[in-house]
This record gives sequence, structure tokens and C-alpha cells, in this order.
Amino acid sequence: MNSKRNPRQVEEFITGKGIGYPAKRDYLVKFAEGKQASSDFLGFLKGIPEIDNTSDDVTREIERL
Repeated sequence: MNSKRNPRQVEEFITGKGIGYPAKRDYLVKFAEGKQASSDFLGFLKGIPEIDNTSDDVTREIERL
């Protein structure tokens, strides 16, 4: 993933790979690691709140950055 995050691309990465929502941050990170996500993407996921995130929550966090 390039340094400019596209909310739809990130959401498609997560939802397109079979993750279920709501999901805790640590689960999202482990899931992405298992799919060999880029370090940029993993860094982003590690920065989102530790709540039961929905896909909309993740998209909002991307747009906030």
C-alpha cells in the first residue's frame, strides 16, 4: 500500500479477505499479518482505537489520517 491511504482499498482488503466485524484492533492486526499486509497497513491498524470496530469505524479512521 502506498503512503496515501485509500479508505475503500483498505476496507476491501479486510472485507475481501474474510474478516468478520465487529473486530478488536489486535484481531485486525493479526488477521492482516496472516495475509502478509504491508508494514504501512499494519502500522495504520495498530493506531486505530481498541474497540469493537466495524468496517465503518475502520473507514472513518483512514479518512481521519
